[in-house]
Amino acid sequence: MSVVARSLGEAINLANSTVERRLDFVQCQYVLFGEGLAREGVAPHVLDLLRFRQFRRTMFVAVVRGRAADSFKENKPVLESSVTRYIEGLQRLKTFTGMVPVVQLHRFARAMDTDSEDAFTSVLAINQAVKAQDRSKASQKPGASQGGGKESESPDEKARSEQQLQNPSVNFEAGGMQRVGGNPEEFPGAAVFRGDRLVEILDGQEGRMLLALRGELAHAFLTFRVPQGRFTVEVQQHEGGPAMSYNLAGGRPVWRIAPEFDVDLVSAVGNFDTRSHQGLSQLRQWAEQEFNRQAERLVAKLQRDGSDALGLGLYARKDFLTDAEWQNYRWPERYPQFSIQVQSRFVIRRVGNLLTSKRI
Repeated sequence: MSVVARSLGEAINLANSTVERRLDFVQCQYVLFGEGLAREGVAPHVLDLLRFRQFRRTMFVAVVRGRAADSFKENKPVLESSVTRYIEGLQRLKTFTGMVPVVQLHRFARAMDTDSEDAFTSVLAINQAVKAQDRSKASQKPGASQGGGKESESPDEKARSEQQLQNPSVNFEAGGMQRVGGNPEEFPGAAVFRGDRLVEILDGQEGRMLLALRGELAHAFLTFRVPQGRFTVEVQQHEGGPAMSYNLAGGRPVWRIAPEFDVDLVSAVGNFDTRSHQGLSQLRQWAEQEFNRQAERLVAKLQRDGSDALGLGLYARKDFLTDAEWQNYRWPERYPQFSIQVQSRFVIRRVGNLLTSKRI
């Protein structure tokens, strides 16, 4: 159900005029902003949520590509029939994959209220290809039940499915993943803000990198391609966040971010030597170089947008004795001019159940 109103309270009042019971939002767990509204600015609506006592600061915030109403309409969970359990499952994805940065309303509003960092949150989108598959199957159900046989895919649907599965490209963008079946709604990536306005939508890899540079990546699988082949590692970030070293003096200050990870080798397809110290050292160097390259590419994108979603200002302001000195430094204006370097460190702990890559 949707209503048009001039304020949140008026919308609740109008909605209450169409149902038999009183609507109460004390147990509300998720608030979704449409992409268009997020780009215009969400500050007035966030202030309403913070002021109204029925909405808790512990509920989660997300941005929907397109219209927020489409997320409710097209969302079809695969494993959960309970909305509450479905939302709890989304919250755990941050720990499982690192691609879904789940953010609560309190943290989201605090980041918008300070000039020391910028807000970010998760992003949802509808995969139109999967949505079309569901509609095609729904249109075939009456005929299939009358015939008493098993549902069969149409030639067009089968061709689309085979094309998606055979496409070697991997898309980490919400709404563009190459897959067949499942929930049409996807949620890899992050929505990045500058002030209260949405300025960038990151894909799943970039959202995972954002968490890693902030020291919030609990667990993830990373795949790297090198001339010798490709390999996948399971990483766990060291607690305490990445080491930060910086110098605020000079025309273009330098900032170094040094995240550290414990690594388990999961897959190695190609000519890799995992038995010797030299071979593992070469593998580690490849992983670190590729990680640094991807991370610095993300940093350049955030600086171009003028968004300090990395929260570097939280570290920089500690060097100033008073708030007046910090305000005079004008961090939002200086941040895009920084030379930010990433120097990751991977510590290989285990190589799996195989000592070397063999042909089977």
